[in-house]
Amino acid sequence: MSEEPSAAGSDAGRLSLARRGALSTGSVAAQGLLRFLYSLIVGRLLGPAALGVVNSSIALAQFLSLAAPAGLGSAATTFIARTNGAGSHALAVGITAFLARMTLLTGAVLSLIAAGLTAFVFDPGDWLEPVLVALLTFALSAYSFVRGVYFAHGRMDRALFWDIVTSVSGLLLLVGVIVLDWSALLLLPLAITYGVYAIAGWPRGGRLGERVPSGLRHEIIAFIGWTSLAALTTGGFLQLSMVIARAIGTAQAAGEYAAALSLATPATMIGSILSITMMPTMAHAVGRDDRDSLRKQADLTTRTLALLLGLAFGCLIVASRPLIAVLFGSRFQGADAILPILMAASFVQSVNVGAVTALVTSHRSTVRVPSLLSLAGVVVGLGVMAALVPTLSVTGVAIGFLVSAVISGLGPILVVWRAHRMQWTGLFVRIACGVVLVGVLLVVTREWIGGYWADVVLALGFAAAWLVIMLPELRILRRSIAA
Repeated sequence: MSEEPSAAGSDAGRLSLARRGALSTGSVAAQGLLRFLYSLIVGRLLGPAALGVVNSSIALAQFLSLAAPAGLGSAATTFIARTNGAGSHALAVGITAFLARMTLLTGAVLSLIAAGLTAFVFDPGDWLEPVLVALLTFALSAYSFVRGVYFAHGRMDRALFWDIVTSVSGLLLLVGVIVLDWSALLLLPLAITYGVYAIAGWPRGGRLGERVPSGLRHEIIAFIGWTSLAALTTGGFLQLSMVIARAIGTAQAAGEYAAALSLATPATMIGSILSITMMPTMAHAVGRDDRDSLRKQADLTTRTLALLLGLAFGCLIVASRPLIAVLFGSRFQGADAILPILMAASFVQSVNVGAVTALVTSHRSTVRVPSLLSLAGVVVGLGVMAALVPTLSVTGVAIGFLVSAVISGLGPILVVWRAHRMQWTGLFVRIACGVVLVGVLLVVTREWIGGYWADVVLALGFAAAWLVIMLPELRILRRSIAA
């Protein structure tokens, strides 16, 4: 169990942004690597059908853990940091205890829902998969909250330690389950991983805190509701697409979709890293009523993400065929058509992290903006899926998700662009040039030039061209690091 610091806000203040970023990078990378290697091990050793079953069950648990626990984790990061920034440390402890109780309650309810949905949607034919999905849902719920508390208090070092320990242990447990041929228990190592993390970091000492005022309590609950809705309709829709792929496709097709999804999501860790790094500092800026600092942080985050994610996703899209072949093998060849679509969607959804963080940490009225835009994207995306799935199967699911991502990803950027009078015209002209270049290279690799080596060479060519295109952002990032 972790003791809540009596002056946690000072921890966050003492850590430099660079140090927080480095520790956050390691923490998020450890969890992202855990999920990727989990998929890779199952896919390589057991094949597409097994990967489709495992990843769709994990996706359902992750989707449900976003229904409230993700909002609780974000609320912990935002309100604890904001309260500490205002110097009210006893109230910050009270907020932590209040959110902890909500996490246990919602986690228990969602785990029961998870078991029912697993039995109804997937029809596994036994009781074990529903029970394991329920267990995983509860563990993920507690994990999300504990992670939010760590980052609110500036304890990225402790988060990184437990991320590494639990990730390594989880992968070793998975290998053991496969070696022993306990295929029905493939979800258990992941549930244990998140459960141990949550138990190790669960906060205590809540009785020492102040009672949360009713007005602040209502604000927190509203924040949780809107941010959970945003999480469900962005990252949650990504997980839901995996569930839909298993429900409407063959076992082979679901496995191919799972492989593409596992390759499309690791690069989004960059956005997650910046989000959890910047959210406490933006919340502190709001607590100080420092609008100029908030604007500068949103601008720097957006430019950094555009530079780094554009480089990563552009190269991966162009080299998607050899990437699938090398990592998952010839049994997953059908993922070639799905992977570029999902990567494009992940890019659009990740590049808006600075704008979304600025909106959710600013005022109660702006918290709902990302949620409403995401909801609109989901509605349109589901409509596209319904129209395309009968003819395109899981590829139609991927296209529907891309359409949703464009709406939910670009919407918050446009809102912040206008509200804060951002100088982003040149930035997005450069991004558009990069998008056109990726499209041209993708056509060249698929239609005119054969061979995986040609794909790799053209991907390296894109990397060089992108760095030239984004020279203004490179200079800004270099100045920021130097400062």
